[in-house]
Amino acid sequence: MPSGDQQIRINALLLEREALFVRVHDLERAAAKILGEEYPFTRPLLPSDVKAKTRPKKKPARAPATDPLRKLEPGETAWRVTWTHAGQEYQETHDNADALRTLLASQGGQLRVTRLETVDAAGDTRAVLLGSNPEEDKP
Repeated sequence: MPSGDQQIRINALLLEREALFVRVHDLERAAAKILGEEYPFTRPLLPSDVKAKTRPKKKPARAPATDPLRKLEPGETAWRVTWTHAGQEYQETHDNADALRTLLASQGGQLRVTRLETVDAAGDTRAVLLGSNPEEDKP
């Protein structure tokens, strides 16, 4: 809060500012009188209209996400991935880790990987890398 002396000086400046705005208005009225109609003056950019450029705040460094994908161990032949997109659930088996990394990196919005597991040659689950164990899901 400004002190009494500061408030008096601020009020004096505000009165001077108002007087200058009145002067500008008078000049615009004089131009309109010369023309016989309003002149389409554009409002000048005032120094108080200019906002100081703010630097974007630095975002805190995120901890690197753990990659649930690992190399296949002996006896494992592929990864089975389950994901939802736009409310639909999909499941695929992949032997290419790069394709799965792309899918994992694409999550967000309506795409979410819900389960990632390794499978053997018969298609049986060997290890669950992401998501819950199907035995735990049963009531």
